[in-house]
Amino acid sequence: MSVKQISIRTAANGSYTYERAFEGVVYGIELQIGTLSTPDIDVSDGVYLQSLLSVNGVAADTMWQPGRNLQNAAGTALQAGSSINSDAPSAIMGTLKVEITGAGDTKRGTVRILYQ
Repeated sequence: MSVKQISIRTAANGSYTYERAFEGVVYGIELQIGTLSTPDIDVSDGVYLQSLLSVNGVAADTMWQPGRNLQNAAGTALQAGSSINSDAPSAIMGTLKVEITGAGDTKRGTVRILYQ
């Protein structure tokens, strides 16, 4: 496992965007709030537009474990309550995109991504 650390410094309008080529399976996303003022955070695959996380008004250090529905051979999502676990870690095959908004003028924080 590896950790990708993204240092955040918002613009005057309270926003920050990070997007880089990335291929891996994401197991956890951590926001270390620092001086950010209740930010909204979105984490996605910027190429394939697959959302891993979208949370508004985060007020404290937080960790999420984003999951994706497993699919059968036809590409249909397996339903929760079936005989197997219906969630799997999220794969990114394009770019890792992290967007922070509403966080305050020139504030700092950190996003850490646990991946393999």
